[in-house]
Amino acid sequence: MPSHDIPKLEEIDTKSIISMQELDPSPVEDTPSLEGEYFPQTEPTAQNGGYPKLGLSGHRWDTWLTRIQRYSTYPPTVFTILHFTNTSLIPLVTRSVPASESYLLLTRPIYQAPGLEHLVLTIPVLAHIISGIALRNIRGARRARLYGAETRAQRDSLYFWPRVSLQARSGYFVVPLIGLHVLVNRYTPLAVEGGSSGVGLAYVAHGIARSPMFWNAFYFFFVTASVWHFVGGWATWMGWRVTTARKERGQKPSLDGLLGFSDSTTRSKRQRKMWWVVNGVAAAGAAFWLAGALGIVGRAGEGAGWEAKGWNEMYSQVPMIGAWL
Repeated sequence: MPSHDIPKLEEIDTKSIISMQELDPSPVEDTPSLEGEYFPQTEPTAQNGGYPKLGLSGHRWDTWLTRIQRYSTYPPTVFTILHFTNTSLIPLVTRSVPASESYLLLTRPIYQAPGLEHLVLTIPVLAHIISGIALRNIRGARRARLYGAETRAQRDSLYFWPRVSLQARSGYFVVPLIGLHVLVNRYTPLAVEGGSSGVGLAYVAHGIARSPMFWNAFYFFFVTASVWHFVGGWATWMGWRVTTARKERGQKPSLDGLLGFSDSTTRSKRQRKMWWVVNGVAAAGAAFWLAGALGIVGRAGEGAGWEAKGWNEMYSQVPMIGAWL
């Protein structure tokens, strides 16, 4: 065989690395462990009385972190359904904020009972975020080790860490918005009045009336990103993964592109259908929520009397941004 027909080792390594860059992290149940394919199992088995090894060099961290990331979404999902009902569905039905307040008070003890709020929201949300970041770091380090990248400079130059998917980006975008929402509606009332018993739909309406441009923009992005993240996440758990990292302009071609296959033709009809369904559900859910939250609650106007005076005091004492509210 002529020597020019034999691919050089450097070209094979380059193609392998480029194709590896296209991989998007997926749950362990869907993708076999790379370490398991190349390295023997070193974990103790039940036959010799041992237990699975939980370490950075083992395989169990992926499984446990993926399960934590998945099941930590269940309690916040229940809360989201209740919150959607209270802040959008009921106001749309009653067309009145005062008439909707009583329904909010009925469900508030469910997720604001002492200790229960942290079990339903705080702990699951933190576990979801931390497990996601840990999964990315573990898988990136594993890829680097398999391909011989030992130093940080080598790993950075070869892009071993997976690109952040659209699903993850929406989650990171929502985190500070959740923080501000909690700061205004939970922390500040607790610091000023010792509790949030006086915080309801009228309190939110009063704040929007005081600073309409800020709060309308805030709730638009907050609701839209949150709904899109929730719908995209549940679609992923159900096998409809449509929010993966996309190929960016200027990125090197994949191995398929080097072999003559077109990346733009690899998406099947079923994948396009899933994309439209998932994003359509997310858009409809966000629009429906905003219709009640901003269309009804957001247009209720400021409060009156001593109640409005107390709300003004709370909004003015929100840390960092109280002067603009």
